[in-house]
Amino acid sequence: MVVENMGLDHIAIKVRDIEKSVAFYRNVLNMEVSDRIGDSVAFLRTPSVAAQAQHHEMNITQMSDAELDVLEERGELELDLHDFEEELPEDGPPMLPTTGPIYHIAFEVPDFKALKAAEEGLREIDHPIYRGPGRHGPGDNFFLYFPDPDGYPIELTANMEDAPEEGGKPARRWPKNEHTWNVWTGSEELKEE
Repeated sequence: MVVENMGLDHIAIKVRDIEKSVAFYRNVLNMEVSDRIGDSVAFLRTPSVAAQAQHHEMNITQMSDAELDVLEERGELELDLHDFEEELPEDGPPMLPTTGPIYHIAFEVPDFKALKAAEEGLREIDHPIYRGPGRHGPGDNFFLYFPDPDGYPIELTANMEDAPEEGGKPARRWPKNEHTWNVWTGSEELKEE
């Protein structure tokens, strides 16, 4: 063993407009700022799990002027997140071409009912939903995917399969198709279990 890994601690992302991103994570994902560095860095935490949380779960950093210039040259400075809905691959979670190598950032919600409430809330504010609600094969968890203001895919997840306390279990090999990513084909077929 090289690293005694205790689990994922936090994620750091660069954004086009830090104030817009802070507002999104506050208003949509119920996070709060725990500290800031000038006008260019914000540390966010989830107050509803304060007893288990540390200082921050996210670090959001404003892109530099040079980075913003590159995005402008590529035509990616201004995003209409609804434009990407038709371009998403059919056989997996959403991966937007403008966000680089981050596949998605997942946040746990208590249960399927909370995930459905989040779906309704996002629809009320006309925020795009890229996938879900659905249920993954691997992990057996419920999911809902939507973008943050910079197009980073956000996943809400609930009821992830528990890992055995000791010894683990043999890994399964799933087929690469849309039914592996979503064992349900449409939200009208979903039932809370």
